[in-house]
Amino acid sequence: MVLAREAAVLQLKLLADGFRDALLIPISLVAALIGLLRGGEDCDREYRRVIKLGRRSERWINLFGHQRPLSTTHPVGSMDHILNQVESIVVEQYRKGGNASDAREAVRKAMKKKTQ
Repeated sequence: MVLAREAAVLQLKLLADGFRDALLIPISLVAALIGLLRGGEDCDREYRRVIKLGRRSERWINLFGHQRPLSTTHPVGSMDHILNQVESIVVEQYRKGGNASDAREAVRKAMKKKTQ
């Protein structure tokens, strides 16, 4: 059972990492282009911001569990934190005899409360 959970978590993290990479490719190219067109001493300002965003998102996803976690004061914590919360809610709903829609609604409420 532990292997199944770890495999599922890895797949979700791989999806998130791939989505992040797909977004960062055009964003980084545009940032570099802006810097090249603007020139000057601080021409890489936007590009450095993209790199900072990439590093932060890498820590948030923590694909292989080797990143230093984001601060616990971060509004959504980390992907590991969110997955752990979702898992505990689903397990709780299962133990109560709830169905998938009950679990989905409980997860939605927990996430909404977390972002407020």
